[in-house]
Order: sequence, then structure tokens, then C-alpha cells
Amino acid sequence: MVEIKIFEEEKGWQEFLDENNYLSFLQDWEYGEMEKNLGRSVLRLGFFYKNQLVGLSQLIGYKRKLASGLVIHHGPVIKEEFLEVGIQALIKFLKENGYSKKYDFLRINSCLANEENYLKIFKKLKFKLAPTYAVSENFFLKELKSDEEMLKEMKDSHRKMVLDSLKKPFLEIEKTTDLTKIEIFWKLYQDLAQRKNFIPYPKSFIFEEFKIFSQKNKALLFLGKVENKYYSAALIIFSHQIAFYHHSASLPIKEPLNYKIQWEIMQEAKKRNCRYYNFWGLAKKLEPSHPWYGLSLFKIGFGGKRIDFLPTLDFVFKPKYYFLYLYEKIKRRKL
Repeated sequence: MVEIKIFEEEKGWQEFLDENNYLSFLQDWEYGEMEKNLGRSVLRLGFFYKNQLVGLSQLIGYKRKLASGLVIHHGPVIKEEFLEVGIQALIKFLKENGYSKKYDFLRINSCLANEENYLKIFKKLKFKLAPTYAVSENFFLKELKSDEEMLKEMKDSHRKMVLDSLKKPFLEIEKTTDLTKIEIFWKLYQDLAQRKNFIPYPKSFIFEEFKIFSQKNKALLFLGKVENKYYSAALIIFSHQIAFYHHSASLPIKEPLNYKIQWEIMQEAKKRNCRYYNFWGLAKKLEPSHPWYGLSLFKIGFGGKRIDFLPTLDFVFKPKYYFLYLYEKIKRRKL
């Protein structure tokens, strides 16, 4: 029998994620602290079997007019043999401790592979497919190797652009933890959102992420410039021997500046003994009409493998959830 307990030991939390080869950073302790700073409730739970820690889950509480939900971003992280009983125990804990009255639903955006056996477990436990996703449902992961091997794995056009960029010293790349430099990122990000017609993350969200993770030497802001004008920026998170390409923005430029910034990110990741570079998500369907079509092709060109996760799943606590369900379903159809 799996027992669920409140778990507030940072060192043990991070060690468990490392030991279980966690591919994201959204269950990291720092991510929860960031959400707290943004005014949201954070619930950290440990899954125990015979007093041994077998799983972790960081739940974020989101209050909305239509319905309020508890969301698990890229989690929970549970040893596979305890997955079904662990999720059962989680639902029971939330019901017995009043969370099912405080919130209308539980949303799980897991890092489990998109395989039928995993989906059957959740459907058996009365989860339903969510009308939308909370965070990326796939990753594009590149193994970090020698420079020669990484160049060889790139598409010809990407390899040519990278090598060309390295011959141009006027393409300058800055690496910084200076919080004031987030203003440079933000200007580029706003411009990108207008051009690509998407809703950007709030400035406070990006600032807090940079602040909290950089305090632990787990974040760097990369800025690309030509003749003192900034054209590109990328916020990189380092955790679990992985570098994460989480937020980025750029202005159109003919010079291969964006290729140089990616190469510099990989070099920094290798210095930090990272094993992988996680480009984050790709467009679900590589169609030219998708706003992330160009960015997805850009990522793929560096070489790597795509990992698809289970679709986002919801467990309903109260009927009020269905107001949000209909709203999100209609909204997604319009995209």
C-alpha cells in the first residue's frame, strides 16, 4: 500500500528527481518556489511504500472564474511499478484532505511515454482526456557529444550555418545572470508574440523563473547581438544534467546569429557536465500554418530525437469543471 505524505525536504526532493532520470524541470523545487512567488498555492507530496520514497508530485493550484484546478506539470515522478497504486493513493489523499472541495479538478501533464498501457491505467482510474494541455506534450532531446559528432548529426544547412557563424566575431553572444537584462529579452519576446500572433507568458513569470533558478546557478540568459543591437535571446535552465531551452525570442536577421547562440548553449551545457540538451517542445503537426512550424524545423535541424508524452488528463472533482472544459474546447477549435 502506498502512503501519501506532505514532503518538504528540498535536498531529498532534488536527489529523487536526479536518481530517476527526470527529463523536465517543472517538478523541481525551484519551480514550486517560483509559483509561490507568483501567488499560487503549491502542494508537495511524497509517495511512500514501506517507508521508502517511491514517488514525488508537486501540485500547483490555479484559481479561475470558470473552475479552479490542481495541476501537475510534467509529473508526478513515480517508480513505474507503483504508478497505478500511486495515482489511486493521490486521488484518495486529495479527497480525504479537502482538496477535492477546494478545487474542481486535477490535471496531469505527465512525462510518461505516449503508450497505450499507461493510458489504460489513467482511464481505469476515471481520468479523461483534457480539452487542452498545460505544458508541452513532447520534447526534442539532443545528446551532447564531441563537437565533431554534434556537427555531423546536424542537417547540412545547419552545420554550414554554425560553422559560418563561428568565423564571424561580430556575432556576439553574452551569457548573464543579471536580472536587469530580462528587459532585453522581454522586448524581443513582445515583438515575437505580435509577429507570430500568440499569447506570451507574463513578464512576471519569466522574471521569477530567471531569478529563482539563477540563485541556484541553474539559469543563464543568452543574448545575441550585432553592432550593439540585440537580435536574439534564450533563457536556459540547467538541471538533472540537462540544459533546457525554455524561453526564447529573436528578430529577423540574415546573419547566422541564432545558430551561434545555440552552439554556445551546447558548449556551456557541456562545461556543466550536462548529458542532454532539451530543445523543449515541437509543433504537434509540422504544418506550415502552425505558428511554431519554423521554430520546430530549426530545432530538428540540430539533430536529436522526439519524445511524445501521454496527452494531458483530467480527473473531475466537481461538475463546475465542465464549464471550463467547454470553454477550453471551443477556444482550441478556433486556433
